[in-house]
Amino acid sequence: MKYIQISAQTIFLFIMPLIGNAETTCLDKVKTLELKRNHAASIGGMWGYFEKNFNLKKIPVEAIQLDSRINKIFFLLSHLCETQNGIPLTPLAIYISKNLSNKGEDKFKDELLLLGKTPQQIKEWFEFSNYSENHASRTLINSEIQKAIDQSATLIMRYLQLTEIIPHGNSLKESFQKMKNLTIDVDHLLSNQPYLSQALEETSHFLYWDDLSEGDVG
Repeated sequence: MKYIQISAQTIFLFIMPLIGNAETTCLDKVKTLELKRNHAASIGGMWGYFEKNFNLKKIPVEAIQLDSRINKIFFLLSHLCETQNGIPLTPLAIYISKNLSNKGEDKFKDELLLLGKTPQQIKEWFEFSNYSENHASRTLINSEIQKAIDQSATLIMRYLQLTEIIPHGNSLKESFQKMKNLTIDVDHLLSNQPYLSQALEETSHFLYWDDLSEGDVG
């Protein structure tokens, strides 16, 4: 029995560095993509491209929207890499969970009401705590994350190429149409790529400290 216990501990100690390495490799791939994107970002992204190359009274709102979507892809990919082995509880989730455990739902709710939280806000906090605890141990398949990165990379490279087009006679119309097509493809990816869709759903549940100061919480 002692031998089995030692063997299990040895296996665990061997696996942990591998898990950490997988996360690091995943983040490295995202950061490599991000470095390529940073050049475009340094000149203002698609918004900067239209501002610099075309004499427009107003920059198309679609340019700003595409920049925002590209930023969202990087945010979601980083989330996937960082949470391969579960979504860590945030300080807010820990605070809510601890107080619910120590005081019970009714007493803690009364305390939050006295601190100025509305019933709707309290409901959202409790739901957030429950969601966080349920997803603290969820796992992701590394190869599927890599697939999400690779599929995203294709669109990110199109985005970079679009910001580098040298203007010519018809380029405003062409650039605008390519930008619209790329936005459609990015939206399709975010909606239909399984892990990116999951990341969107998970991050939509994130809540943060608002009007409670550190002196208010216990």
